[in-house]
Amino acid sequence: MNDLVHRTTEFASASNGHPGTVHVMLDLETWGTLPVSALRSIGAVTFSPYGESHTEQTFYANIDRASCEAAGLNVDPDTAYWWACQSLEAQNRLTENCRSLRDVVYGFASWWQQVFGTYVWSNGANFDEVLWRMAAERVELGTPWKYWNVRDIRTCWHLARVNPKSIPFEGVQHDAIADARHQARCVTQAYARLGIMPGKAS
Repeated sequence: MNDLVHRTTEFASASNGHPGTVHVMLDLETWGTLPVSALRSIGAVTFSPYGESHTEQTFYANIDRASCEAAGLNVDPDTAYWWACQSLEAQNRLTENCRSLRDVVYGFASWWQQVFGTYVWSNGANFDEVLWRMAAERVELGTPWKYWNVRDIRTCWHLARVNPKSIPFEGVQHDAIADARHQARCVTQAYARLGIMPGKAS
């Protein structure tokens, strides 16, 4: 598990909202859009939707395609073609230090516990969290969060009238860590527009 890329520096959970609450943005790169799709990578970052200062912690891992297929997950030909049309930088990032699906699911769950994760955010109520949960079940592991702590960023953006494309993107698009950070910044802007403060809502 040593070459799973993660950082677990000192972290004060109170800075992520209110004491005992840690928000995590999850992003997946995948071989398809259905719940049984094979996964390419996972990126996750801690963040404060309230815009408060905190020490970011990250998790990143590339996932071996063969291990996904062995677990019964599928590669969509149209998505494979779409990937072939993306930047070489994004494609090359996904080939580094690939690990088995089971190792990555286990490693991410361990990281989640180390950072005291509470809420998991992802892009759409029917995508990242659902695909990750399905993949975890295929290797007989579960997700480390409570089902009632799942949050959908698209609904948040819609309510706040935030257009994520209007916020400058930093890094390489379709890199799971860069995508997660961008999504977290957009949620923070949405919270500000909605006037959500610590202690009033999660």
